[in-house]
Amino acid sequence: MCLTFRDADSGNEHAYHISQTLHGTEDEPLILKADLASDFITYRFFFGFSHFRNSERFNIWPLFEKEILPFCVTTGAGRQTPLDLWNRIKLEDANPSASRGVGGSDAYASFHRATDRFAQSLTGIVDAISTEAQRFYDEHFSAGDAGKVDLKLGLTTPPSSSGGDQSSFMFAKPVVEFGIQINGERINRPQAFLNEAKLTQLALSVRFAASLVNLHESDVKLLVLDDLLVSLDMSNRMKVVEILLSETFDDYQKIILTHDMGLFREFRRALGNNHADWHCVRLEGKPSDPTVSCKSEKSDTQKAEEYLHGHNLDEAALCLRKACEDTAKRFIDHDEAIPTKDYLKLSEALRAARNKIHAGLNVELYEKIVRFTPEAHRRFLIGSSDDDIEAGSSLSDADKGRLKGSRKNLRKMVSVDHVEKLRKIKIIDDVLACTERVLNPAAHSGTPPLYRKEVQDALDLVRQLETALST
Repeated sequence: MCLTFRDADSGNEHAYHISQTLHGTEDEPLILKADLASDFITYRFFFGFSHFRNSERFNIWPLFEKEILPFCVTTGAGRQTPLDLWNRIKLEDANPSASRGVGGSDAYASFHRATDRFAQSLTGIVDAISTEAQRFYDEHFSAGDAGKVDLKLGLTTPPSSSGGDQSSFMFAKPVVEFGIQINGERINRPQAFLNEAKLTQLALSVRFAASLVNLHESDVKLLVLDDLLVSLDMSNRMKVVEILLSETFDDYQKIILTHDMGLFREFRRALGNNHADWHCVRLEGKPSDPTVSCKSEKSDTQKAEEYLHGHNLDEAALCLRKACEDTAKRFIDHDEAIPTKDYLKLSEALRAARNKIHAGLNVELYEKIVRFTPEAHRRFLIGSSDDDIEAGSSLSDADKGRLKGSRKNLRKMVSVDHVEKLRKIKIIDDVLACTERVLNPAAHSGTPPLYRKEVQDALDLVRQLETALST
């Protein structure tokens, strides 16, 4: 396999060859930097996080060691990573060569120094993750909490060693505990107090925080998720999708692996109009087979375009129908934790989407003011100047700020929001009009033949619908 990097500025390329026997990436600066700037997250962390018995201490060190420590970056100890430091001491063998005298004393002293370095490194890592996890939770998961949730990750038992010979040598493994407070009250056993969904949100905050505090800057930054979403309930699945598509991970190339086709389709539904930024592929073959192939998984709109160019108009129209249904239902369910279980026909789904948009219109404002004001003139309905507010001597600075904000929102409602909502309603009406001729007949036999021009027009409309209902 050939791995090629292209410089976005100069266009220069550098190729690395990789096979079972050859790794041309060893000790390459670009690859080493990319490795420090990348992370690999699996479902195992979240599975382990939620499987503590009620009587157990919430010690996540075993999880931390396997799922976080390998991706932690160097902390100033030369080129040694925290994992390198841990590997030096984890076997608890201070004198592997069984040296005696001065050699033995030096071996134990060296082991104690290595233990102290790792303890210092681990303390900084755990504290940084704890701080970032709180920020991440507050930003992404705290809405709707009945009380203020404070979480803490702490190195309650640092790794330590003592003794100068085999008989007196002692070693203590680290203990990294997780705890929470709700409205300032400490919860001693979070696993017994919280439901699984909330515990998963806290685990997600810790794991993503570990990524954000440990990843270095690099031109190549990868975030790989291996079946992570399969282990989550639907509400948390879609919340993670939302996080992955947010600005938080904008600078990362994201690779999401799953064997669940239902989840794959849900994720692509969530992409909406952003699907062009993603490459959806399906792996075919057995793991033991060297001829495993990688095939593109096209969206229904992409399939419709291919069928259209291949002059298979009926199949093109069927794909457009699927795309249209999917877009409308996704829009209807946008604010729901799980998609609606009620089956809606295409025209019903479109009308439901139309009604949802119409419900957001202030009908009286529209009928009395906006409707009969030409679009080019609507910006004059509310002046752009706030001089009258500034001149109000009886108004406090806080009152002025609130009034300016309200006026800005009102101005936007009149000149932008209503126009955009009406544009979306017009697109839905146009799609509804073409369902009777193109999208519905394609699903039934014995109907008049379709023409290329009307299928092309339907394709253009469905694309407009996807764009309109994704924003």
